[in-house]
Amino acid sequence: MAGRLADRIGTRLLLATSPPTVFDADTGVQGGVGGLPGGDRQVSVQRVGHTPVILTAPECRGDTCEPAEVYAYPGALVPLGQAFSVAPAADGEGVWQIRPDSPGNCRLQHVSLAGRVLGTGTVASCRTVVRQETSHGLLITVDNGNAETVDVLIDPATGRSVQQAPRILAATGDRLVLGGLTELTVVDLRDGGRAKLAPPVVQSAPYVLPNREGTLAAVDFGTAAWRNTDTQTRDLWLLDLRDLTWLEAPSMPYTTGHLRTSGLDWSPGGDLVLDDGVVATWHPGEPAWRLGRAKIPADRQSPGVSTS
Repeated sequence: MAGRLADRIGTRLLLATSPPTVFDADTGVQGGVGGLPGGDRQVSVQRVGHTPVILTAPECRGDTCEPAEVYAYPGALVPLGQAFSVAPAADGEGVWQIRPDSPGNCRLQHVSLAGRVLGTGTVASCRTVVRQETSHGLLITVDNGNAETVDVLIDPATGRSVQQAPRILAATGDRLVLGGLTELTVVDLRDGGRAKLAPPVVQSAPYVLPNREGTLAAVDFGTAAWRNTDTQTRDLWLLDLRDLTWLEAPSMPYTTGHLRTSGLDWSPGGDLVLDDGVVATWHPGEPAWRLGRAKIPADRQSPGVSTS
């Protein structure tokens, strides 16, 4: 990926290593997060408002997976209990969790980032995946991993279905982005309007990451087998959710060896942040990516979230 080497890009990430790594784009590894369970564990990180949330769980044994220990990390660990799945609440001040309740049963529960349980929750399948809450509802995936998998936007208070589709790629603000075999559909939840648009790269399920304001979405048309070879490529585009126009990010597509172990996020200042060997930032409209000076060590190359 081409770009320009900046004196400093001033970006810090929390990388989903075990334990998680604090990484400065310009100076390198800043250290790990202490106080987490040790051993060989599955770790993921996500951003809830301005706060990183860490999930750490034992490695699955076959089809059997234990719930993750969940922590908010505003600079010190705040336990949020155990959960099979976690999603940001719409206000950025809490999370929705699929929590173990009784043997074989789970509960959909709202928990603040201070660790306080909010409300009584509702019964839910342990196979339900919570993904994102907006003012119009909570996006979930039902029967994850089965042939009957379906994506549903629900009212979390009642469980009532607001919208349902075989593949909802993202929910943000007043809009849903639906996947299709050859086209995408943007649903306006205010009036139910639907607009179909042709993607710049034909792919049924690209990765869609809306920005913090819900006005733009980064869409990654990455492929692990470019033109039927073993070459991995990434092709990042921006979709303007207001007028449904496309803009390709600079220097795309490019080859990468980290398609499955790299991450995307949006910074508070509206930069798209990519960790792929180094940390790169790009503000929509700029002619090139700004590259951090520090390389990400190969054993720490993992998806990360922006903490600055």
